[in-house]
Amino acid sequence: MNEILDHLDSVSPFGRSAAALFLVLGVNFAITALHSYQEWTGRGGPLWRNFGAIVGVHVPNSAGFLVFTAGLTLALWALVLAGVAGWLPIAGVVGPSVSAAALGALIGARLSDTAISHVALHAAGYRPNPGLSSTPLYIVEAVFVLIAFQKGLAADPTAAKCGFLAGALVFVLVLPVLWLARLVIPAWRRTRWLRWQPLPAWATE
Repeated sequence: MNEILDHLDSVSPFGRSAAALFLVLGVNFAITALHSYQEWTGRGGPLWRNFGAIVGVHVPNSAGFLVFTAGLTLALWALVLAGVAGWLPIAGVVGPSVSAAALGALIGARLSDTAISHVALHAAGYRPNPGLSSTPLYIVEAVFVLIAFQKGLAADPTAAKCGFLAGALVFVLVLPVLWLARLVIPAWRRTRWLRWQPLPAWATE
């Protein structure tokens, strides 16, 4: 625990405050869990069905839940643990470069997910968009991390920038990867969702 508090002191203005550590981690975990829950249980079905419908591919619920809900949630929790606490399960304590990359990736992921997966698709006429209502929390958190963890980001600016790009790229690639799946897995192909129209019936089953 001392190493974790030392890390917090080195990357933020919160010193070695255990209360601040648990507050930051707790709020992050809660925001991620809320957003993932909304994407999973939103009106019109889970978000992976919406994404699949846009390109015309049926993502099985088992694969969708594993990647879009469980996998993404755990990955985002891992980023905040590495960036804020300087620690990961199994791996243990991480260095300043890994921490800086994790903080950058968290910011990039929050902003890219908001802009690409939610705001842009909603504006383009693909509605409903599960998870849209919690994206303001993502923006607030990204700004908070950028300001409060300047020391951590500045510890290795190159790693932080690479992390930011990697975090953002994940959400840029979602639809292209699903489009590729449509090409290589014929059994998953379905009719595409037309903008400003209701979801296709197959996407709501």
